[in-house]
Amino acid sequence: MRKMKKILIVLFAGAIAACSDFLEPKSQSEYIPKEATALNEMLLGEAYPMLSGGDNAKSLLDIVSILDDDVMCTDTPGVINSSVTESNASEFILLRALFSWQPDVCVVAENYESPLKCWGNYYTYILGANAALDYVDGVSGTEDEKNIVKAQALALRGFYYFYLVNIWGESYSQNKAGLGVPLKLTSGLEKRDISRNTVEEVYERILKDLNEAERLYGELPESLRFKKDYRTSLPMVQLLKSRVYLYMEDWKNAAIYAKKVIEDWDFALTDLNNLPKDSYYNFISMDCTEAIWVFGSIAEYMTYLDVNVYIDDPMDDEEHISVKFFNASDKLLKLYTDGDLRKANYVLHERYNDSWGNQYEGNYLAVGKFAINPDHNVAARSGFAHAFRLPEAYLNLAEAAAMDKDDETALWALNELRKMRFAKEKYKSVSGLSGEVLVERIRLERRLELCFEGHRWFDLKRYGTTQVEHQWKMEGKLVQTYLLPENDPFYAFPLSRDVLEQNKSLEQNKLPNPR
Repeated sequence: MRKMKKILIVLFAGAIAACSDFLEPKSQSEYIPKEATALNEMLLGEAYPMLSGGDNAKSLLDIVSILDDDVMCTDTPGVINSSVTESNASEFILLRALFSWQPDVCVVAENYESPLKCWGNYYTYILGANAALDYVDGVSGTEDEKNIVKAQALALRGFYYFYLVNIWGESYSQNKAGLGVPLKLTSGLEKRDISRNTVEEVYERILKDLNEAERLYGELPESLRFKKDYRTSLPMVQLLKSRVYLYMEDWKNAAIYAKKVIEDWDFALTDLNNLPKDSYYNFISMDCTEAIWVFGSIAEYMTYLDVNVYIDDPMDDEEHISVKFFNASDKLLKLYTDGDLRKANYVLHERYNDSWGNQYEGNYLAVGKFAINPDHNVAARSGFAHAFRLPEAYLNLAEAAAMDKDDETALWALNELRKMRFAKEKYKSVSGLSGEVLVERIRLERRLELCFEGHRWFDLKRYGTTQVEHQWKMEGKLVQTYLLPENDPFYAFPLSRDVLEQNKSLEQNKLPNPR
């Protein structure tokens, strides 16, 4: 067995250091893995996104949670409690900079815990995956035990690089030769700073990792290719490949892998007609027949969307009512037509009590699908926040087929999903559409189905055809309107100063003009 470097496997603890030791793990421990099973356990703590209830890092999708057009400031009128406004002043400054896509958002965020720190979190998780890949061939264990470690590590690394390049890189469909992110593929010390690879190079690495993960999963016994154990799996890899190919506009392969998820596994769409009324079903759970993989913590995801403002209680001058500052946008809510059951089941409808104990229905919040508290005024604080879900496979297939001029397949996939989402007496299948009209209809359905799951911002980016408007409001009154033009430079998120200082070879993205 080759000699292994000293490395902390149980706790990597802040692996992003100065530029000379970019991504090199720091440790006072000399623990060295000796068995594949130990590496398999290490992956859970060091390479997987936070497990349910974790609070040690920001949710991977925080950074895009308030950037798209499915979120708005509350319209609730009233006088915001002055002491609350003062105590939250710095938080509101950061939120406004994010919400208005300001080019100096990284400067504003330097003194706060913010989603901009996700860059380091992603690379810390990549470090965990790289360490497993570096060590696995030198430890004891069966071929299956080693292959399952490799398959997970490669799937996770592909997953992280997909999000890194889509948050900080340029759009593949608009400029694949543009700036992507640095590719770090080992856990060893780098002798030099790492420059940014192109978007195309990052996508090529993502596919290479996912192709190898798929091959390794395929060589495992059938019982190990998918298990409800919160780890990656063969269908998770296949769905991610479908998504990657869709973003690359490789329509044939996007459709092929979407079909694999739909046809080769026992996942099933949930008929919303069969869900109990006045109760939010947890779609982000492995108990849901649609869920392929779940990840991330509700508590972390809610960090920014769960900002409260306090409105004076009209019944009591000394009391106030707490409402959420960010809500689901009116534009999104109006797109749900009569009989569409998703608005009631996907978007949390807030409830609150006044000082007399009377309950009122409040706003539609910019959250949903995961566990909800019984009083419906806040999301539960434990549980998973995100999932790879079967509906995405149907939507990927529909869009890819429509773009490839296979209208029959596109309409089939679209209607298979929609008929499970509408009240039976209201449902009407979509027919007679083709070309751009059909593509736009599918993309509308994608917005309605996948709201608040981290897809919308990336979809707007890859479409490159939509201007987004945000209105900053205080006390229910319009303060300022901001516009994000199509293909705006902000779609490639700016790098923060500490990231640039840690790695001198990094080139900053083109910054937009102040808004």
